[in-house]
Amino acid sequence: MNTKVVISRVGSGTREEDEFIRLPHRIYAGSEHWVPWFDSSMRALIARRHPYFEHSDAEFFLARRGATPVGRIAMLDPRRFNEVHGTREARFYFFETTDDQAVADALFAHAERWAGGRALTDLVGPQGFSSFAGAGVLIHGYDRTASMTMMPYHHPYYRTLVEAAGFEKLRDFHSPYLEAGKHDLSPEYMRLAQIAMKRGRFQVPVYRTKRALRALAEEFREAYNDAWSEREIFTPITEREMKQIVGDLLLVSRPSLIRVLRSGDELAGFVLAFPDLSRAMQKARGRINALTWLRLLVAKYTSRRFVINGLGLRHRHRKAGGIAILFNEITRVLKGFRAIGAEMTQIADDNELMMANVRRLNADIVKTHRVYRRPVPEDA
Repeated sequence: MNTKVVISRVGSGTREEDEFIRLPHRIYAGSEHWVPWFDSSMRALIARRHPYFEHSDAEFFLARRGATPVGRIAMLDPRRFNEVHGTREARFYFFETTDDQAVADALFAHAERWAGGRALTDLVGPQGFSSFAGAGVLIHGYDRTASMTMMPYHHPYYRTLVEAAGFEKLRDFHSPYLEAGKHDLSPEYMRLAQIAMKRGRFQVPVYRTKRALRALAEEFREAYNDAWSEREIFTPITEREMKQIVGDLLLVSRPSLIRVLRSGDELAGFVLAFPDLSRAMQKARGRINALTWLRLLVAKYTSRRFVINGLGLRHRHRKAGGIAILFNEITRVLKGFRAIGAEMTQIADDNELMMANVRRLNADIVKTHRVYRRPVPEDA
């Protein structure tokens, strides 16, 4: 007979915190495609050292059978999102479990009680602490390595467990792959970008130092909040959140891989690219030390595979060729780095503008992640 599944809250600096962090290492042992978070980043979240906690709340839970950890989940109360959209949504994140429906059901039952205790009406996830964090359960692309920690890898059984627990699709996020020489921009698309530039409305300055890009943090924030304001998944980014995002970005990317579109004195749009550091992160196994930093640094300057995560354009510039300019610029930059290919991440299936550009590039969608929703019973 199986031992009963028991759920306990995870506190900072506890044994449960260590078990929460290390559980996925056991679940994905031997996987060539899973990429672990750094332990220090997880500890910072559990200790609430993240600007998300200035406007919202979250707690972390661990599932055990007897003394053995078998699952985990983070529960989020995204107050800022709910205020903006007039919703009562609870989110789950960091959902990991052994291939055991009873464990998944126990975690989700606990999640429902947690949400019901806060008068939240829908359970949505996986969805994280930031709009730039990876979302969804992998449902297509099990033969591909995760793009760092931006969009996670899952075993195929995760989809089965979540759907058997009564969750239904809310939205899908697609990850197209642009292979060098195969998915180049068409001459017609490049001409569109050239015409938009010749009209003199846009400039694409090159920022070569981290200091110069850090100075743009507030402009990035304003452009992002404008670009995404009509999206159902939008949460306005605060000043502190954007500073952290820019700081994290500059740890893994290089200034010359980030392209900014200006219109006069205004930052009109941006596209963010990163060297793919997934293999170096896998070798680190969540630990940060001198060898980890050396591997990351080498990969940062030698990787020929890239990730594109973050393309935004203010609403008033969308009919003036701004998207074409951004795609043209990042394509040209990646060619300069002799890229083998680049994976674009987190393109929502209802983002018609971006999906139209993916089709124009004839790019292959190599991964799909699904965000699910389940109503919280009134008596939860």
